[in-house]
Amino acid sequence: MKRLFLSAIAVFLVTTIFNSCSKSNMETSSLPNDNFALSDTAKVIMPDPGIEALAQNDARNECGEKYNTFYGPTIHMGNGHVRSWINISHDNKALAIGYEITNNALEGLPADPTAFAASTFVLPLHQKARALTPFDHLVINWNVHGHEPAHVFDIPHFDFHFYKISEAEQMAIPPYPLAPAMFDNNPPEGYMPPLYFHIPEGVPQMGAHWANQLSPELNGGVFTHTFIYGSYDGKVTFEEPMITLAILQSGNTIHQDFRQPLYFSPVNKYYPTRYNIWKDDDNHRHYVSLDMMIWR
Repeated sequence: MKRLFLSAIAVFLVTTIFNSCSKSNMETSSLPNDNFALSDTAKVIMPDPGIEALAQNDARNECGEKYNTFYGPTIHMGNGHVRSWINISHDNKALAIGYEITNNALEGLPADPTAFAASTFVLPLHQKARALTPFDHLVINWNVHGHEPAHVFDIPHFDFHFYKISEAEQMAIPPYPLAPAMFDNNPPEGYMPPLYFHIPEGVPQMGAHWANQLSPELNGGVFTHTFIYGSYDGKVTFEEPMITLAILQSGNTIHQDFRQPLYFSPVNKYYPTRYNIWKDDDNHRHYVSLDMMIWR
């Protein structure tokens, strides 16, 4: 998957020598690792003191008193389950949005690298998330052997897509040879951040991909996590943390800002400026989120 990386990034590597509100649910089920209890009640846990700032005008409020968490439906993945969520303040600000992953969902994943459909997990969002953010739905793509180029992204990892287009529009994106003009139609200047480059060609049911020129794995480092933008037919269509299985399994807490474009579409939405990875040791669940939201 994502064979578009093969030629473009290989050339780039030769010619170029960087760089939440977290949420926990109190589990009452006797199987906290592999399912979500219907009686789960959510509260916000701050992974580090700096995350208090994301509440903006209410920065010093206690999370359990000021935020509500809204979930999408539970989806089976591996030997466990995943679901989407969004944290919204009592004055209707989007604070963080992301994935909740039970520990066993990282086991029993498809081992066939050609099983694209079986390795794709679509997570609907709660209607409140669609109303306050630019995102329509989430998708996890599992890459058991990673993908090209060799010695860069050929590591088992997940693509955590935050799509700004509908699922129907996403699924209608054809292979590159069937619509090259659509893949090659870049968004207008200013709608992609600086120092991101358009990787030639594209991926069906995804679109064109834009990689961070300063990402460590493109500058002699090892791929652990990075941030990708996507486009199709002149529009920015997704934002994507790409994270290795090893990083998720480690349980390490990571907060990473990502560069912002000058312009946004649609407007009058909350847009994130940081991605986060962490594990809650109380409920044994893993989280991937976008946060530090700004009204655009």
